[in-house]
Amino acid sequence: VESFLRGNLQVKFGGRRASTQPYEYSDYNSSDEQSLTFDSYTIPEDDLELGQSRLLEVDNRVVVPAKTHLRMIVTPADVPHSWAIPSLGVKCDAVPGRSNLTSISVQREGVYYGQCSEIRGTNHAFTPIVVEAVTLKDY
Repeated sequence: VESFLRGNLQVKFGGRRASTQPYEYSDYNSSDEQSLTFDSYTIPEDDLELGQSRLLEVDNRVVVPAKTHLRMIVTPADVPHSWAIPSLGVKCDAVPGRSNLTSISVQREGVYYGQCSEIRGTNHAFTPIVVEAVTLKDY
């Protein structure tokens, strides 16, 4: 159990009330020892391309290698958050001032969609979460 909780890759999600969702790959270090961080924004309805889902698509997906264990740290900045992706069987709640940890094992390549399931303010419940699992070669 302990090795599963450790995970092969650690991703930190620092939820915010706004439409942006910050992520950090804390195990990825460049030559200057900085973590890889990025923001993930909901794609506005007017900017969607053919085949993209309304209220579920983001500009920057969380890309992870398939067939690996992931350790997700959820730590919100301002309001309670729930990092939930039903097709991966994960829902991790967290409140400001506290961090919560969950481990998931993504076994297949593909795109997995979820949303924050906490209702805290305008459109907060529609904050999308997108995880894309790719082959280790493509990662």
